[in-house]
Amino acid sequence: YKRVLVNDLILDKDGLKMSKSKGNTVDPFAMFDKYGADALRWYLLYVSPAWTPTKFDEEGLKEVISKFFLTLKNVYGFFVMYANADNIDPRTFDSPIGDRDEIDRWLLSKYNSMLKDVTHNMEIFDMTKAVRKIQEFVNEDLSNWYIRRNRKRFWDSELTDDKKAVYVTTYEILTGVAKIIAPFAPYMAEELYRNLTDAESVHLADYPRCDDALIDNDLEYKM
Repeated sequence: YKRVLVNDLILDKDGLKMSKSKGNTVDPFAMFDKYGADALRWYLLYVSPAWTPTKFDEEGLKEVISKFFLTLKNVYGFFVMYANADNIDPRTFDSPIGDRDEIDRWLLSKYNSMLKDVTHNMEIFDMTKAVRKIQEFVNEDLSNWYIRRNRKRFWDSELTDDKKAVYVTTYEILTGVAKIIAPFAPYMAEELYRNLTDAESVHLADYPRCDDALIDNDLEYKM
Protein backbone atom coordinates (compact mmCIF):
# COMPACT_ATOMS: atom_id res chain seq x y z
CA TYR A 1 0.00 0.00 0.00
CA LYS A 2 1.08 3.58 -0.67
CA ARG A 3 -1.61 4.96 1.61
CA VAL A 4 -3.91 3.34 4.15
CA LEU A 5 -6.81 5.09 5.82
CA VAL A 6 -8.34 3.25 8.77
CA ASN A 7 -11.76 4.16 10.13
CA ASP A 8 -12.07 4.16 13.90
CA LEU A 9 -15.20 3.37 15.93
CA ILE A 10 -18.47 5.30 15.98
CA LEU A 11 -19.26 5.94 19.65
CA ASP A 12 -22.33 7.36 21.38
CA LYS A 13 -22.41 11.00 22.47
CA ASP A 14 -20.81 10.11 25.83
CA GLY A 15 -17.88 8.34 24.17
CA LEU A 16 -19.10 4.82 24.91
CA LYS A 17 -18.91 2.00 22.38
CA MET A 18 -22.29 1.32 20.83
CA SER A 19 -23.84 -2.06 21.66
CA LYS A 20 -27.31 -3.54 21.71
CA SER A 21 -26.93 -4.54 25.35
CA LYS A 22 -26.37 -0.92 26.37
CA GLY A 23 -29.23 0.28 24.19
CA ASN A 24 -27.13 3.11 22.79
CA THR A 25 -27.02 2.08 19.13
CA VAL A 26 -28.26 4.34 16.34
CA ASP A 27 -30.17 3.04 13.32
CA PRO A 28 -28.55 4.75 10.32
CA PHE A 29 -31.60 4.14 8.11
CA ALA A 30 -33.79 5.94 10.64
CA MET A 31 -31.35 8.85 10.51
CA PHE A 32 -31.50 8.84 6.69
CA ASP A 33 -35.29 8.98 6.79
CA LYS A 34 -35.33 11.73 9.38
CA TYR A 35 -32.47 13.99 8.24
CA GLY A 36 -31.33 12.76 4.84
CA ALA A 37 -28.19 10.87 3.78
CA ASP A 38 -26.31 14.06 2.84
CA ALA A 39 -26.68 15.56 6.31
CA LEU A 40 -25.56 12.38 8.07
CA ARG A 41 -22.55 11.97 5.78
CA TRP A 42 -21.57 15.64 6.21
CA TYR A 43 -21.92 15.48 10.00
CA LEU A 44 -19.73 12.36 10.34
CA LEU A 45 -17.02 14.05 8.27
CA TYR A 46 -17.43 17.38 10.09
CA VAL A 47 -17.40 16.15 13.69
CA SER A 48 -13.98 14.41 13.66
CA PRO A 49 -11.42 12.81 11.32
CA ALA A 50 -12.31 9.29 10.18
CA TRP A 51 -9.18 7.84 11.82
CA THR A 52 -10.23 8.98 15.32
CA PRO A 53 -13.17 7.70 17.41
CA THR A 54 -16.31 9.60 16.42
CA LYS A 55 -18.87 10.57 19.05
CA PHE A 56 -22.30 10.55 17.42
CA ASP A 57 -24.69 13.14 18.83
CA GLU A 58 -28.02 13.79 17.15
CA GLU A 59 -27.98 17.38 18.43
CA GLY A 60 -24.72 17.93 16.60
CA LEU A 61 -26.31 16.59 13.44
CA LYS A 62 -29.16 19.09 13.82
CA GLU A 63 -26.64 21.90 14.25
CA VAL A 64 -24.86 20.97 11.01
CA ILE A 65 -28.20 20.98 9.18
CA SER A 66 -29.03 24.41 10.57
CA LYS A 67 -25.65 26.04 9.99
CA PHE A 68 -24.84 24.54 6.60
CA PHE A 69 -27.70 22.89 4.73
CA LEU A 70 -30.46 25.32 5.68
CA THR A 71 -28.11 28.29 5.23
CA LEU A 72 -27.13 27.18 1.72
CA LYS A 73 -30.78 26.52 0.83
CA ASN A 74 -31.75 29.98 2.11
CA VAL A 75 -29.04 31.70 0.03
CA TYR A 76 -30.15 29.75 -3.03
CA GLY A 77 -33.81 30.55 -2.31
CA PHE A 78 -33.05 34.26 -1.91
CA PHE A 79 -31.12 34.34 -5.19
CA VAL A 80 -33.78 32.45 -7.15
CA MET A 81 -36.66 34.49 -5.73
CA TYR A 82 -35.20 37.82 -6.87
CA ALA A 83 -33.86 36.46 -10.16
CA ASN A 84 -37.33 35.14 -11.04
CA ALA A 85 -39.03 38.34 -9.87
CA ASP A 86 -36.72 40.43 -12.07
CA ASN A 87 -36.77 37.86 -14.90
CA ILE A 88 -32.97 37.79 -14.78
CA ASP A 89 -30.62 35.11 -16.12
CA PRO A 90 -27.09 35.91 -14.86
CA ARG A 91 -25.62 33.59 -17.49
CA THR A 92 -26.48 36.22 -20.12
CA PHE A 93 -24.54 39.04 -18.41
CA ASP A 94 -21.02 40.23 -19.12
CA SER A 95 -19.62 41.53 -15.85
CA PRO A 96 -15.80 41.82 -15.90
CA ILE A 97 -14.37 41.01 -12.48
CA GLY A 98 -12.20 44.13 -12.48
CA ASP A 99 -15.32 46.29 -12.83
CA ARG A 100 -17.21 44.67 -9.97
CA ASP A 101 -17.62 46.13 -6.51
CA GLU A 102 -14.94 45.54 -3.90
CA ILE A 103 -17.17 43.19 -1.92
CA ASP A 104 -17.77 41.04 -5.02
CA ARG A 105 -14.03 40.70 -5.57
CA TRP A 106 -13.63 39.95 -1.86
CA LEU A 107 -16.11 37.06 -2.04
CA LEU A 108 -14.39 35.63 -5.14
CA SER A 109 -11.08 35.86 -3.28
CA LYS A 110 -12.49 34.10 -0.20
CA TYR A 111 -14.05 31.43 -2.43
CA ASN A 112 -10.78 30.68 -4.19
CA SER A 113 -8.85 30.71 -0.90
CA MET A 114 -11.37 28.23 0.49
CA LEU A 115 -11.17 26.07 -2.64
CA LYS A 116 -7.37 26.03 -2.42
CA ASP A 117 -7.53 24.80 1.19
CA VAL A 118 -10.26 22.25 0.44
CA THR A 119 -8.34 20.80 -2.50
CA HIS A 120 -5.17 20.50 -0.42
CA ASN A 121 -7.01 18.79 2.44
CA MET A 122 -8.76 16.38 0.09
CA GLU A 123 -5.43 15.40 -1.43
CA ILE A 124 -4.16 14.37 2.01
CA PHE A 125 -7.51 12.73 2.90
CA ASP A 126 -8.34 15.22 5.67
CA MET A 127 -12.03 15.49 4.85
CA THR A 128 -12.83 16.98 8.24
CA LYS A 129 -10.82 20.13 7.52
CA ALA A 130 -12.26 20.23 4.00
CA VAL A 131 -15.94 20.21 5.02
CA ARG A 132 -15.29 22.62 7.89
CA LYS A 133 -13.70 25.08 5.45
CA ILE A 134 -16.69 24.81 3.11
CA GLN A 135 -19.21 25.21 5.94
CA GLU A 136 -17.40 28.23 7.35
CA PHE A 137 -17.35 29.89 3.92
CA VAL A 138 -21.06 29.28 3.23
CA ASN A 139 -22.21 30.27 6.71
CA GLU A 140 -19.94 33.20 7.52
CA ASP A 141 -18.68 34.66 4.22
CA LEU A 142 -21.50 33.97 1.77
CA SER A 143 -24.58 34.19 3.99
CA ASN A 144 -23.80 36.23 7.10
CA TRP A 145 -21.61 38.78 5.32
CA TYR A 146 -22.06 38.93 1.55
CA ILE A 147 -25.80 38.36 1.17
CA ARG A 148 -26.71 40.48 4.18
CA ARG A 149 -24.46 43.33 3.04
CA ASN A 150 -25.81 43.29 -0.51
CA ARG A 151 -29.57 42.94 -0.17
CA LYS A 152 -30.20 46.47 -1.45
CA ARG A 153 -28.29 45.71 -4.66
CA PHE A 154 -30.75 42.90 -5.41
CA TRP A 155 -33.66 45.23 -4.64
CA ASP A 156 -32.53 47.95 -7.07
CA SER A 157 -35.38 48.70 -9.50
CA GLU A 158 -33.01 49.33 -12.39
CA LEU A 159 -30.84 46.67 -14.02
CA THR A 160 -27.59 48.54 -13.50
CA ASP A 161 -24.08 47.16 -13.98
CA ASP A 162 -23.87 46.96 -10.19
CA LYS A 163 -27.00 44.84 -10.00
CA LYS A 164 -25.69 42.59 -12.77
CA ALA A 165 -22.43 42.18 -10.83
CA VAL A 166 -24.11 41.01 -7.62
CA TYR A 167 -26.25 38.52 -9.53
CA VAL A 168 -23.32 37.13 -11.54
CA THR A 169 -21.11 36.87 -8.46
CA THR A 170 -23.76 35.05 -6.43
CA TYR A 171 -24.48 32.72 -9.35
CA GLU A 172 -20.80 31.89 -9.84
CA ILE A 173 -20.35 31.16 -6.15
CA LEU A 174 -23.48 28.99 -5.85
CA THR A 175 -22.57 26.87 -8.88
CA GLY A 176 -19.00 26.61 -7.60
CA VAL A 177 -20.12 25.52 -4.14
CA ALA A 178 -22.46 22.93 -5.68
CA LYS A 179 -19.48 21.35 -7.47
CA ILE A 180 -17.24 21.55 -4.40
CA ILE A 181 -19.72 19.77 -2.11
CA ALA A 182 -20.64 17.08 -4.66
CA PRO A 183 -18.34 14.38 -3.15
CA PHE A 184 -19.72 15.05 0.34
CA ALA A 185 -23.39 15.97 -0.24
CA PRO A 186 -24.17 14.48 -3.68
CA TYR A 187 -27.94 14.85 -3.56
CA MET A 188 -28.05 18.49 -2.55
CA ALA A 189 -25.21 19.31 -4.94
CA GLU A 190 -27.12 17.68 -7.79
CA GLU A 191 -30.32 19.57 -7.05
CA LEU A 192 -28.59 22.95 -6.79
CA TYR A 193 -26.42 22.48 -9.85
CA ARG A 194 -29.15 21.18 -12.15
CA ASN A 195 -31.53 23.94 -11.09
CA LEU A 196 -28.90 26.64 -11.59
CA THR A 197 -27.36 25.44 -14.85
CA ASP A 198 -29.86 23.10 -16.55
CA ALA A 199 -26.90 20.73 -16.98
CA GLU A 200 -27.37 16.97 -16.89
CA SER A 201 -25.49 16.36 -13.65
CA VAL A 202 -22.98 17.97 -11.30
CA HIS A 203 -21.23 14.62 -11.20
CA LEU A 204 -20.36 14.98 -14.89
CA ALA A 205 -18.75 18.37 -14.28
CA ASP A 206 -15.05 18.88 -13.57
CA TYR A 207 -14.11 19.62 -9.98
CA PRO A 208 -13.32 23.37 -9.64
CA ARG A 209 -9.74 24.56 -9.66
CA CYS A 210 -8.47 27.48 -7.62
CA ASP A 211 -7.78 30.67 -9.61
CA ASP A 212 -4.82 32.19 -7.76
CA ALA A 213 -5.21 35.41 -9.77
CA LEU A 214 -8.49 36.09 -7.95
CA ILE A 215 -7.01 35.70 -4.46
CA ASP A 216 -6.35 39.10 -2.88
CA ASN A 217 -4.99 38.64 0.64
CA ASP A 218 -4.85 42.39 1.24
CA LEU A 219 -8.52 42.75 0.33
CA GLU A 220 -9.48 39.83 2.56
CA TYR A 221 -7.58 41.42 5.44
CA LYS A 222 -9.13 44.82 4.76
CA MET A 223 -12.67 43.41 4.71
